[in-house]
Amino acid sequence: MNIVHIFCDELRQDALGCYGSSVVPMRTPNIDSIAESGTLFENCFCNSPVCVPSRASMLTGLYPEDTGVYHNEAADPAFQMPFVPDTFPQVLSRNGCRTANFGKTHLPRQLRPFELDDQTGGDMRLGLSPEEFDGIEKLSPLGRKSMCLAGLYPELPYGPEKVTDNAIDWMSRQSEPFYVRISYLQPHTPVILKRGYETIYESCPFSGELEDISGLSRFEQVFAGILRWDELTDEQRIKAKVYYYGLVSWVDDQVGRILDFLREDMDNTIIIFNSDHGALRGESRGASKQIFNRACQAIPLIIRDPRRPGGVRDKRLCSNIDLARTIFGLAGIDPPEQFKGTDLFGGGDPGCVYSTIGFGEPDSFAMPNARLGKFEDGGGWPRRACIREGQYRLDMTVRQDGELVGADREDVFFVDTSHCPEENKNMYSDPEYRDTAAKMREKLLTHCRRAVENNT
Repeated sequence: MNIVHIFCDELRQDALGCYGSSVVPMRTPNIDSIAESGTLFENCFCNSPVCVPSRASMLTGLYPEDTGVYHNEAADPAFQMPFVPDTFPQVLSRNGCRTANFGKTHLPRQLRPFELDDQTGGDMRLGLSPEEFDGIEKLSPLGRKSMCLAGLYPELPYGPEKVTDNAIDWMSRQSEPFYVRISYLQPHTPVILKRGYETIYESCPFSGELEDISGLSRFEQVFAGILRWDELTDEQRIKAKVYYYGLVSWVDDQVGRILDFLREDMDNTIIIFNSDHGALRGESRGASKQIFNRACQAIPLIIRDPRRPGGVRDKRLCSNIDLARTIFGLAGIDPPEQFKGTDLFGGGDPGCVYSTIGFGEPDSFAMPNARLGKFEDGGGWPRRACIREGQYRLDMTVRQDGELVGADREDVFFVDTSHCPEENKNMYSDPEYRDTAAKMREKLLTHCRRAVENNT
């Protein structure tokens, strides 16, 4: 049985038709077809709402607290992991499965999961020369070219399509069982569209109004100030949404190409579709990720196994840390002890989801690659941790300037999502939730105290 894992970056659940959008129907027929013949997990979340730690957790079956990978600084050449864990592709390889990745990887340099890792087409300049990339007219609220929220590709072959080309070529030459990850940068910024995709949603009733953020944690309010979403015009904010969802439609067309190639071998192919994290498009006045609002913490997870019934919608709370054990179960491999999480087809229930972001050091920034974003007191950007349990979300600051914070600096946010699905109202002081919030806070603190740097 072959495993084809289609993996996106910064893809939120409601960008897909099969998950549903409260605004407009989304045009993703190919991804929707995988859900129709597979299992769609309605409440899957990432274990860190940013690229590097989320990807590391998914591959190793370990939390950021286990790996010491908390933010994108971990991809810097000088970063050293406290130890080098196994990854599930390496386990698959040792069990007779060829492994390959095409497109974006973005991991600590000590992690080398794949026998073949061809990153062509997954770069932030989308295959363009510096001059070609700089020549694109970009909507960039921070003045950062890589943060482009809307732009059109030159009249050239669209560079990211090489990911699909190379993956299909490799699969066509395999004669042994394989696991391949087809890893698109898209719809991550820079949101620069192949021409024609900018018109798909241009007449849709997206809103450019600013969300009230007075009910958020101080952490989220400060982050909103760094992102400066409020400095865009209503028209620009709408354009950012139109282009983002247009780029998702391009991803869907690539999925269509993959499905067309696999058509004659579908009975021997497991298909997985998911993402490392979602993306804000106005929620909490943001246009990035890095907070725990559902828009950027919830992720699509769809698994089609030809041996299992299709059209199933699973409401269990789960996360990307469950993917490794689930894949081992599908492949008939006993999971090594290292891998945490739950085999989602093995009858278990993950129960709750933990997620963490930020090193919490004096030199930490909200956006470390750009060295942008200190906290309001001039200190380093804090580490923030989250627990989701049932319909509840609780997140809090746990570390700043290299030290665990006291109760007076935790800045706890708690919400009952059944009453506030927008997750923009702090209910932590509501007497109705006092006991629930207190138990979740202590559970989260217990999880965070196990962090590798606290035990070395």
